[in-house]
Amino acid sequence: MRFHIVSHTHWDREWYKTFEEYRVKLVRVMDDLMDLLESNKDYSSFMLDGQTIVLEDYLEIRPENRDRLSKLIQEKRIIVGPWYIQPDEFIPSGEALIRNLLIGIQIGEEFGPVMEIGYLPDSFGQSAFMPQIFSGFNMKDSIIWRGIADEDIKEKEFWWKGLDGSRVLNHYLPLGYENAKWLCLKDDKNEEVINTNIKAQQPLTSTDQILMLCGYDQREPNPDLPEIIERLNKQYKEKGYEFIFSSLEEYVEAVRKAKDKFHEITGEFRKGKHMRVHASIGSTRLDIKRLNFDCQILYEKYVEPIGTLAHLWGFKYDNSMINQGWKYIIQNQAHDSIGNVCTDKTHDEMEIRYSKAKQIGETIMAYNLQEISSRMKLDSNRGRPLIVFNTLLNPRKSIVEVEVFLDNEDFTLVDRYGKEIEYQIIDIEKVDLNDFSIESHFIGKNASQECYRVKFNFIANVAGYGYTTYYIQNKKYITDNINLILNDNVLENEYFIVEINEDGSFNIQDKASGKIYFNQNIIEESGNSGDEYDYSPPEKDILIYSKDKKADIEIISNGSIMAKVKITHQLYFPKDTYTKFRSTEMEKSEITSYITMYKGIKRIEIKTIIDNKVSNHRLRALFDSHINSSIHYADQQFGILNRKNYLKQVEYWQEDGWQEKYYPIYNQHKFVSVYDGEKGLQIMNKGLVQYEIIGKDNPKIALTLLCTTDYMGKQDLVNRPGRRSGLHVATPKSDMLKKFKAEYAITAINNDIEMNYLADDYVYPLYSYMPASIDEEGTTALDEYYPISIDNEYIATSVIKKAERGEALIVRLYNTQNRRIDDINIKYDSQAFKDIRFVNLREEEINRDKSLEIRGSNINIASMNSNEIITLKLLPR
Repeated sequence: MRFHIVSHTHWDREWYKTFEEYRVKLVRVMDDLMDLLESNKDYSSFMLDGQTIVLEDYLEIRPENRDRLSKLIQEKRIIVGPWYIQPDEFIPSGEALIRNLLIGIQIGEEFGPVMEIGYLPDSFGQSAFMPQIFSGFNMKDSIIWRGIADEDIKEKEFWWKGLDGSRVLNHYLPLGYENAKWLCLKDDKNEEVINTNIKAQQPLTSTDQILMLCGYDQREPNPDLPEIIERLNKQYKEKGYEFIFSSLEEYVEAVRKAKDKFHEITGEFRKGKHMRVHASIGSTRLDIKRLNFDCQILYEKYVEPIGTLAHLWGFKYDNSMINQGWKYIIQNQAHDSIGNVCTDKTHDEMEIRYSKAKQIGETIMAYNLQEISSRMKLDSNRGRPLIVFNTLLNPRKSIVEVEVFLDNEDFTLVDRYGKEIEYQIIDIEKVDLNDFSIESHFIGKNASQECYRVKFNFIANVAGYGYTTYYIQNKKYITDNINLILNDNVLENEYFIVEINEDGSFNIQDKASGKIYFNQNIIEESGNSGDEYDYSPPEKDILIYSKDKKADIEIISNGSIMAKVKITHQLYFPKDTYTKFRSTEMEKSEITSYITMYKGIKRIEIKTIIDNKVSNHRLRALFDSHINSSIHYADQQFGILNRKNYLKQVEYWQEDGWQEKYYPIYNQHKFVSVYDGEKGLQIMNKGLVQYEIIGKDNPKIALTLLCTTDYMGKQDLVNRPGRRSGLHVATPKSDMLKKFKAEYAITAINNDIEMNYLADDYVYPLYSYMPASIDEEGTTALDEYYPISIDNEYIATSVIKKAERGEALIVRLYNTQNRRIDDINIKYDSQAFKDIRFVNLREEEINRDKSLEIRGSNINIASMNSNEIITLKLLPR
């Protein structure tokens, strides 16, 4: 038996201490590490937790040590990457995970070789999409810990198969990343460590290769390790055991010799039997998780695709600046950070990083919008131009909400062909433009410029990725359209009839199927005696519902395009929750929901504002599917997973000794659906990452709107018995005693093609821009342009950006379905691009076994596997 002893650290950049507090120790550890490696050639190597951000953090303080560090990395004495930072796997978007690796590898390669193993030692469960992400970076092995139970595996080595068919050889850590941390110069203590590892690992392997990770959280290298290994070889010589100072790459190479023996597993791992995965962690600090959502989509769906359009017209695409914004986002996506299981000080710093990312992204986009409009040939006689951008590949007919400054409150909106477009005024305010501009000390006071700030909306048609232009003309719009969406308490459009009930819930009649979904958006409140890691009810809970409690109902807006209704509840909740019971003292909280319906748009939007006045509780919106099904569907990084409504382990998890309760509470991205193959109900969201399925075969969706707690870690929870996670540190900001806005939407679905397409349209709205002035000399661009489009609603857009190197355009798309899709047709501007290539996630050209056929201005991809990711590189002329 061969024991691979790997010296490493698990470096939480922030957690119960802030980044700077941990960095003080990082600098000391790195100083000592380089001294140790340079003075002791027997100390083979040290692994920096599969991250490269530690290099940036260290060299910012010790720039003079860059050459020393680089030399040790080139010699593989210090092992870095492939990640930029150790991520959570469920909350970050798929594109964020790709950028995490892309940026991490780029940084690592500046110093030397990068470890090509998907190392995930501490993520709170494993996403089903990791195998194809790793395969896209040419990684053949992954190493994981949390989320696996005995029922899942026969051996700790197995082929982890992605939903697209790709696979990596996975190596499970049954004792985690600290199974050799107690090795020392005491033989009896070492014998205990070795016996523990043999007992845990030998029954799970047929290779005789045992991995022993000598390290722990924020741990410096053990300087005695070469001597310890020498003594272990002497101590166990008669048993035939061999101990080597090894690396993960050496270990996986040895295991791979038996690769034909291993079985195959597909899917996600989120079972907290042997180690906690904190299944309900998605509910903590939903205000910060919303910031993460906002920043991700800002870069993925606006900054990069709009910047790419500017680049096509000859303007600079600033990869370095954009990646700096991505770095701020990804730094917040470390498993502890985005799980929000940190101190208030740490969470404050996360908010600052999101603010920095937003500032960078919005500033870049403002420049790009100005640049694009400056190249457009616009005729002022047609009116003030209003450019509408679609940053997804599919054509869209969708709502646009606009805010513009106009000289006249009466205007007409026309498309580029002069056809009048119906619109609806939301708000008009008289303002002075001088208030929005800087005054020069050379010129003095600006002249007053009175105008109208007008908010309105309309339905725009945009035929693919690109833009079209509408025009605002200074003449009164006359219409005899009096078809109001709201009549009495009933909202109606082409798709739904929605009746608002006295308690503020509503019934939805789906016109396509005739089915009625009763009593939607009931508010449920319950106690939370849990902590930042987990929601957990008190031993004796009190549940409070908005159902049958009369609500105040007020019409905010009603027109032919949009109607909005305000629903207000004054609800009384227990003021606090304790381990065993809830407080008898009650406190009033106001919960206001705005229900919006649009003409021609297949959804009902809900914005709920919670004025939270009580501590330690949870608020959810309930949606009864009225559908008979044992499974449901949820959007994840690259498409849809079907998940079980009922997990049988909920019946025996305690008696079987699980670390935490296993029940159907899940993380999601854009939506969750209950669908029986003909009809169903779908709940879409903006940054509300957690839902629970209530009911086995007649499921109800419970969407978490708010979950508050006053401590990082607590002991002996109902859903998580025994020791606490984290520290018993007060976190008053996690109690969220403030106003919080939750945004979500509901729709009925009548076929599977609607799931992702309807969610994309809600989550990634069209973007509008009015140039401050018209340059009639612009000659490069027309007022409508679509460089690339896909008319296939099964195919989703991951990213449209400039390549990291060179001038090519990168387009990443994926099949949202759990089945193969054939005959994908893509239209592109063949005058702008001379060739199309397949590339991997590292943006390296690859040969793909499926054909890509180019005919004129059309690209045909014969098929895409289930949930397959395809990245295209379009070479400019």
